[in-house]
Amino acid sequence: TVPGDNGITYKVTSIAAGTFKNNKKLKSIVIGDNITSIGDSAFYGCTNLQTVVIGKNVKTISAKAFYKCTKIKKIVIPASVNKIGKQAFFGCKKLKSITIKTTKLTNKKVGAKAFKGTHKKATFKVPKKKLSAYKKLLKSKGASSKAKFKK
Repeated sequence: TVPGDNGITYKVTSIAAGTFKNNKKLKSIVIGDNITSIGDSAFYGCTNLQTVVIGKNVKTISAKAFYKCTKIKKIVIPASVNKIGKQAFFGCKKLKSITIKTTKLTNKKVGAKAFKGTHKKATFKVPKKKLSAYKKLLKSKGASSKAKFKK
């Protein structure tokens, strides 16, 4: 919550497009449970961002949200997420550990090249019942052919 004028408190529910774009000082971010969407290019080019915790109520990770965040090593995509935009994690070359808790992802809900340029030997931990579907889906969205998929 953010205090506003006249003592009115506003509940923040999204991170707006481009909020932290090209911010070189940002090293760690915890996205609170009140946040439901991460806007386009919200953390685009945050080249020193290493730690990201995504709140349990985020539904949308928009296009280029973490584009070229070259120091992120791991990410947990919560069960609430039902949409990952195009190039959301594009060029996150050190992103090696990706845990996907959601079962709501489909070809139409994950944008082109969403995982293009992540670590060549990345490990995707996915829900057991989605293992084969997600393996095919994530490779079509840019995950390396050498990536490992486990339940």
